[in-house]
Amino acid sequence: MGFFKRMISIILGIAAGAVAYKLLNDYNKSAHIEGEYVEVPTEPEQTGAGQAEPEPEPQPEATAYPQRPDRGPNPNPVTLGAAEKPLDENGKLDPTRIASAEDFGDWDDLGCQG
Repeated sequence: MGFFKRMISIILGIAAGAVAYKLLNDYNKSAHIEGEYVEVPTEPEQTGAGQAEPEPEPQPEATAYPQRPDRGPNPNPVTLGAAEKPLDENGKLDPTRIASAEDFGDWDDLGCQG
């Protein structure tokens, strides 16, 4: 009787794997097709002989970021030393005050300083 139970469980496992394989194969076969199929023309359209060249659009001016006064790299946080632990009134670590907004600089003001 134990032999038949093992054979049935093995057969059911193989059947479940085959069904999963078939479903996954069918899903992946049509997963890349979404929406209507549009054929892209291989040759550019020619509207006429007197075709005028379009004027190039003006480029936007580059944004100037304020520079750091010493123009040096950011300080290494390892060499700054250990930070102070935020403790609550019971003397335990307060996880709500670990990282506050004052701890982080304004990245827009730094620009590409590294």
